[in-house]
Formats: sequence, C-alpha cells, structure tokens
Amino acid sequence: HTAQGARDRRVRLSIGIARKFFDLQEMLGFDKSSRTLDWLLTKSKAAIKELAASGKTESRISSPSECEVVSAENASSDSKSKGKNPCQLASNLAKES
Repeated sequence: HTAQGARDRRVRLSIGIARKFFDLQEMLGFDKSSRTLDWLLTKSKAAIKELAASGKTESRISSPSECEVVSAENASSDSKSKGKNPCQLASNLAKES
C-alpha cells in the first residue's frame, strides 16, 4: 500500500461520459471530482441499494477501453479480493443513473 492509499486511484472515462461528468461538475459548482462523485453516489443511494439487493450482474461495457482503472497500488489484486470487477461496478452504477 502507498502512503496515500486509495487516493492514488484514477478512472479513465470515455469522451462522452467525461463530457457529461464535467458538465455536471460545472453545473454543481464543484471544484473537485470527488465532490461530484460523492453527490452522484448520494443521489443514487436508493438505486444502488436496490441493485445490490437484486443481485443483477449484467454488463453493458462494450470494450475494456471504456472503463480502465489505474492505480499506484495493485488494483487487480484488490478487485479480486473483493470478488468484484471495477468495470462491472461502474457499469452497474451507470445503469441506474
């Protein structure tokens, strides 16, 4: 683990999603992406709980380049230990928003 831990992680977004994300960030008046993500997750809390309860695992990601998690830590071993694919989680969150 690094000194900063999970703060070292980065998410690469497709151009279309990045535009939507940064447009939303601008509308909200937030200066940090983490605040925008926190807002999105807070507003999606009910849908996320519903999804988790349903056990639905369908993926809509068409290629690996649409969701790439980059980390100073070993992200692949972290995702394996939790049994969840980071792209799958991102896809599931996106379906409900």
